[in-house]
Amino acid sequence: FNNEEHEGRRYEKSLRGYQDAALQAQTSLSLLNFGQNAIFSVGLTALMYLTYEQIITGNASVGDLVLVNGLLFQLSIPLNF
Repeated sequence: FNNEEHEGRRYEKSLRGYQDAALQAQTSLSLLNFGQNAIFSVGLTALMYLTYEQIITGNASVGDLVLVNGLLFQLSIPLNF
């Protein structure tokens, strides 16, 4: 029963390993979310620009722009976890 110091060191080592793994998991998820948001933002910008060009030429209305914007945001909702 006089082995508390040894058990304390073992516990600290295990806890440190858990903290390192948790930090690595959080970092990788943050990088994944950044990449998804960057790709989505570029795609949204491109599609909004293409829709804008269609409005200027008269092939689309402002309602079509709202439709494209709303549809893309609905598609992106599952990515935000």
